[in-house]
Amino acid sequence: MLKPNQDMNLNPRRLLLATAAIFVFALLWNGLVHMVILRDADAALAGIARPEAERSLWLSLLLTAGIALLFVLSYIRCARNGGIKEGLVHGLSFAVLAGLLVDLNQYLLYPVPGSLAAQWFLFGVVEFAVYGILAGWLYPKIS
Repeated sequence: MLKPNQDMNLNPRRLLLATAAIFVFALLWNGLVHMVILRDADAALAGIARPEAERSLWLSLLLTAGIALLFVLSYIRCARNGGIKEGLVHGLSFAVLAGLLVDLNQYLLYPVPGSLAAQWFLFGVVEFAVYGILAGWLYPKIS
């Protein structure tokens, strides 16, 4: 059993390192997925998307950094023993939650093809699995 506050003793250096690693991976991964792999499928949604000139790059970067930080904080709070395996399980759990909240919801609200929503979900599972591996590796729990 955990002692009071044992699981929330934060190491700012490791927190920043894990958050930064996930942030950089997120930018690279989403660039690869949406600008290369799913480029044509995502382009087909241009008619329902916000015009490029109205998109906020700084807000998008801030959102990505926030998700990275929240992911690491949730890993720190939820991991019992820590490590890559526990990080991977946390990442997969986070992926299912995010996929249901985002991908399924977008499929229900907008005229998005089911196959595209499924691809978004699967790429998200891989993305959050890697987040978990990075968190488990860069922020190991120390007894």
